[in-house]
Amino acid sequence: MRISFEKIKGQDRAKNYLQSLVKILREEKVDSVFLEFFGPDGVGKLTSAVNLALAVNCLAEESVPCLRCENCLQISRYQHPDLFILLPDMTADKWDKVRNSGELREYYNPLKQIKIDEIRSVEKELWRERPYNARYRFVIVANGENLNQYAQNAFLKTLEEPYVRTVLIFIVSRPERVLPTIHSRAKKVKFDPLRFEDFKGYLEGLELPFPVTLLYKISYSSIGRAKRILKTNFVEKRKLLLESFIKKDMDLLLNVFQEFLMSGGNLDDFVDSFGSLVRDTLFVRENLTDFVINFDLEAEIKRFAEVIRSDYLYEMVQVYRRLHQLARSNVDESVIPYLMISPVLGRSFRDIFRSY
Repeated sequence: MRISFEKIKGQDRAKNYLQSLVKILREEKVDSVFLEFFGPDGVGKLTSAVNLALAVNCLAEESVPCLRCENCLQISRYQHPDLFILLPDMTADKWDKVRNSGELREYYNPLKQIKIDEIRSVEKELWRERPYNARYRFVIVANGENLNQYAQNAFLKTLEEPYVRTVLIFIVSRPERVLPTIHSRAKKVKFDPLRFEDFKGYLEGLELPFPVTLLYKISYSSIGRAKRILKTNFVEKRKLLLESFIKKDMDLLLNVFQEFLMSGGNLDDFVDSFGSLVRDTLFVRENLTDFVINFDLEAEIKRFAEVIRSDYLYEMVQVYRRLHQLARSNVDESVIPYLMISPVLGRSFRDIFRSY
């Protein structure tokens, strides 16, 4: 039997393990499996989880998944009764868009939390004695580290009472944020950063108005992040973001930020772009231009390096580190640009919070 994971670029180690797992599950040798897919954001973890469900439940025999049988078609459209995918911040309207487009990542917010009610709704389905018409039910939890403590505890109860013919997949980018009692029970499957050639393979057929190497760098080799950057046209917006710091222009920064959010941008991506510009400014100051991520903006970065005071620049580094934590909390999003520009204006992080 040929097992194909052609949609997954690179990740040879993970694919080898999953291919061996497909054989075991198709022979129905085990009752339940709990897997933890861990690695950087946007490198194929969620795609691999769905492809595993396809390969295990495909009705073909010689080559799986065939992508033509009833099970394959229903799973590909996220409509199979034995497939449960828990995503943060999803609504019925968003799920309709997912099923129409076949694209998951465009419609959920990875910074939001999966709520305990969603865990419990899946648990009710799992109480059925057997899957409807699949070899195994699949429960895929995306951004598992974003389950709050109550939801993680509810999920732990699911693990303590394994369900018949069920594969649970916990997808995480930050394993340290997962409860040790969950983390320790899982079979770990590691996903690596994408190599450039594998990254480029995901973009075949797209005509980019800039070098693909630039997108590879500013997305930190994450194809998920690259797709979000393209969707929000943020390659162009980075120049305006940097210009707002050079000119100390709060209005310009607010416009860039608001346009980014209105286009469906991910707050984490905006914060990381800010961080990469600050990082590049430090490298330019030390004449380490070979390490610059935003290499198309090198002239503008040099301008900023000339006008920003050293203590202000290092304060921006501290702001970036704090913003990463705030982006995943319940902080009002509108405060983010004020915090970013505060060091340029000679104000501290705490000053902004006091006056906001």
